[in-house]
Amino acid sequence: MTSEELEKIVIDFMDHFNTMVLACCQDGEPWSAPVYYARQGFDLIFFSSRKSLHSRIFLQNPRVAASICGHYERWQDIKGLQLSGNVQALTTVTSLARAANIYFRRYPFASDFFSKAGFLSDALAKETRIILYAFRSETIHYLENSAGFGVRWKLEIEDGHSVGLPVKS
Repeated sequence: MTSEELEKIVIDFMDHFNTMVLACCQDGEPWSAPVYYARQGFDLIFFSSRKSLHSRIFLQNPRVAASICGHYERWQDIKGLQLSGNVQALTTVTSLARAANIYFRRYPFASDFFSKAGFLSDALAKETRIILYAFRSETIHYLENSAGFGVRWKLEIEDGHSVGLPVKS
């Protein structure tokens, strides 16, 4: 598989689904959290409560894994993405506005939740109870069991772009 083919599969998969499960860890205690996301290149934008356990963990350990998959009746049909990278809270006006725009384009209903005037300025002042994050992918594995049990292709990401050739495992 070429880099371009795998990139297209990954992007199409990200665009097809809407929920990822984040996995994080602090002091040897694992935690997972499902969140809606919107794609910006290979970055995944999501909102979360400032008080959530995963938001508090991100402050200590921004290394995160994530998975995206659908519901399958047979193991032979399982397809999914397994991602690893870092979570970063977005804090600048530009990054907040760009990411919020991408998120609200994908989920127009979410704008009602954030309709409070001054959301961006509140976020910049860290007065809001909501944080806008970017999951920055570093490694993406595409799993497709129809090609064989546990067959995966690995895509390395640097600065938001794929690098090198895909590796089949």
